[in-house]
Amino acid sequence: MTRFRLLDTGCLSAAENMALDEVLTRRAGLGTSPPTLRFLRFKPDAALVGYHQEAARELRLDYCAQEDIEVNRRLTGGGALLFQGSALGWELIAPLGAAPFQGGFEAALTRICEAAARGYSRLGLEARFRPRNDIEVDGRKISGTGGFVLDGGALFQGTVLVKNEIGRFLRALRVPVEKLKKREIESLMQRLAFVEDLLGRELDLAELKAALKAGFTESLGLTLVPGELTPQERDELAARLPYFRSQKWLHLRRPREDRPSWLQSTLQTGHGTLRVHLWLDSRGGRVQKALLTGDFFSRPQRLVMDLEAALLGQKAQPEILRRVVLDFLASQEGGLEGIAPGEVAQAVASAAARRSLGQRFSQEEAAQLFLVGLAAEEVGHRRAGWLLLPYCAKPLQCEFRAIADCGRCGQCQLSPLYDLAEALGLTPTPIQSFEHLMAVLAQVKAQGSAFVGSCCEAFYSKHQRELEHSGASGVLVNLDSTTCYDLGKGMEAYAGRFDQQTSMNAPLIEKVARIMSKG
Repeated sequence: MTRFRLLDTGCLSAAENMALDEVLTRRAGLGTSPPTLRFLRFKPDAALVGYHQEAARELRLDYCAQEDIEVNRRLTGGGALLFQGSALGWELIAPLGAAPFQGGFEAALTRICEAAARGYSRLGLEARFRPRNDIEVDGRKISGTGGFVLDGGALFQGTVLVKNEIGRFLRALRVPVEKLKKREIESLMQRLAFVEDLLGRELDLAELKAALKAGFTESLGLTLVPGELTPQERDELAARLPYFRSQKWLHLRRPREDRPSWLQSTLQTGHGTLRVHLWLDSRGGRVQKALLTGDFFSRPQRLVMDLEAALLGQKAQPEILRRVVLDFLASQEGGLEGIAPGEVAQAVASAAARRSLGQRFSQEEAAQLFLVGLAAEEVGHRRAGWLLLPYCAKPLQCEFRAIADCGRCGQCQLSPLYDLAEALGLTPTPIQSFEHLMAVLAQVKAQGSAFVGSCCEAFYSKHQRELEHSGASGVLVNLDSTTCYDLGKGMEAYAGRFDQQTSMNAPLIEKVARIMSKG
């Protein structure tokens, strides 16, 4: 049996919980704190982004401020989550290589998640671990997990969804709505599950803690000894707390605000989304800054920042940067979990390849363009035959808002774009839903032409893989207004029922259409 301190820190602020994660993990690695099982809660509610994420992209910061939801950043990777007061968190902290972290991180992850699942099952649930890091009941997630390594210490943590507070959950976060796809799930409630809903009764947290303790002791061979924070841990916590309360920590992974990120790419995988941003020096030939963000996990914790540093000063040529990334990742013991080195290298190379857009567009304009099935150097060399327009740009009172075509009354922003399409020989098509879009893209592909369209960045990020797999090629221009994803209405928009009007960047759409109509 392995002796672990049992630590229940009760309700703490997000900053206190994050700072304590760092303190206990580092000290465990140094041997100055004992291996620990910690139970934790948050007060007030906390919206937490993963270590590699951009807070403004993943959270509705205005809503969080209005609702007194504390915003912070986890030390673990993965996606954003809302940690409500009803939820319970658990953490196992020990030196890397010591029980239960022996045999490598992946083996430890499986071992610990299976132990937690056995604990949940003691409540009368049939909980199972689903790789890579979820614990489910009947295919629905009741617990997300994650971990990190710091100075020889390892932390692995999980969150238990207890009470159903889905409305608040959705309004605070952008990410869960953006991940919804109709073919996979009809609603978020078919993906998430709350313990009290499954049990059909209220759950005392003491019962949940007892079940988890039993699962960990029996499956991992732990002996739990109740304890408290030591004076040294409290002192170090107090010293680190200001940093974890700071804007510097919250916005650790944030693009430059002084210059647009026009050299960018998005890679959507089954294990997370990777976004690459590159900024060049004043001569435009070398990388001045690189930023890789997303909801992925990486090991070691500094790997992504070290990769960004390896890109600095390199010639901004796709093949050169591809080789830099591959050589760097080959020299590391860890990596981005579930994302192959070749995929990371391609994402960085794709961002660099957008330099050719600078021949036709300003950097501010290029930053608003998303390419589908089209290399940057092909823009202007592939003839477009279609102009795809979002139905949500029509006025709410328009009797043709739900119809794929309209009478061109001249009373909305679509009318001049219809005239433009007619002058350029394009087929104007207001897109009514995601299914309608995919049907139209099949026609675009069948004709062998390209398209020009408009959508928001959240839609592009969410559906990048479907757009690419459609086989159609084209250019999408970012919407110039608040979108359904900003308002938490992604599912309504998906089905063609978004009840707001968006604004298109008509001048840029026209510029792209004129360039693409020449071929």
